[in-house]
Amino acid sequence: MLDIDLITILAEIINFLVTAVALYFLLFKPTVKRIEERSRQKEEMLSNAKAKEQEAEEKLAKIEDRLANIDKEIESRLEQAYQNAQAESEALLQETQNEAERIIRDAENEAEKRQRLEMETLEQELVQTVLNISGQVLSKTTPEKTHEMLIEELNKEIWDMGKSGMPQVRTIRDSLAERTPTVHVVSAKELSPELQRSLVRTFSALADRNVNMEIEINPELIAGIKVRMGDLVVENNLAAELAELKSEVFVSLEESMNDQNG
Repeated sequence: MLDIDLITILAEIINFLVTAVALYFLLFKPTVKRIEERSRQKEEMLSNAKAKEQEAEEKLAKIEDRLANIDKEIESRLEQAYQNAQAESEALLQETQNEAERIIRDAENEAEKRQRLEMETLEQELVQTVLNISGQVLSKTTPEKTHEMLIEELNKEIWDMGKSGMPQVRTIRDSLAERTPTVHVVSAKELSPELQRSLVRTFSALADRNVNMEIEINPELIAGIKVRMGDLVVENNLAAELAELKSEVFVSLEESMNDQNG
């Protein structure tokens, strides 16, 4: 029979158990803990990776959606840019057209002004020429009687002033500072002695004193005279009538042109 030493066996068993417990606490448990820690870290890393993968998938989906609509977006932006450019072009074209119309209006107005000025100048020259010719004709054809009649009319006007215009007569007399006033007479023709005496009497009565008379001959008056004594200037001659007629003709022409332009 085998000789079994129970004590030795028991001691071996106890030794094995002690060794197993020591290995459990010193080796197996820390190893399991490290394995569990690594497993947890791997799970966290896997979770983070899945989250990043999900985020990447979402971004990818957005990119794909953006890429899917990029043609429409490009087309929309191109259409908007074309419309903006079209609007700017139309605005520039309208501005250019307005400026061109303004330039044309200014040119038309300037041309109209020049034409009107040329017409006025031509009409004035024509009227002046007609009046000059009329003056020359009148100078040659006016009878002596007309010359005398104009002087007599002026004489009568001065006499009538003495009758009905005494305030004016007093003003004229007050302006005569000279002791013996001088009557300056410009006549279209030679004055007869009778006409000279008549003028001296008339102006002496006007001045209420004797007067001297100076006579100048100026054929441009055509017929009649022009008289100055102190502040008084009176005339009655065909040249003055023609000048007045000239003014009336110019006024009539200007009114006619204004009516036509209106």
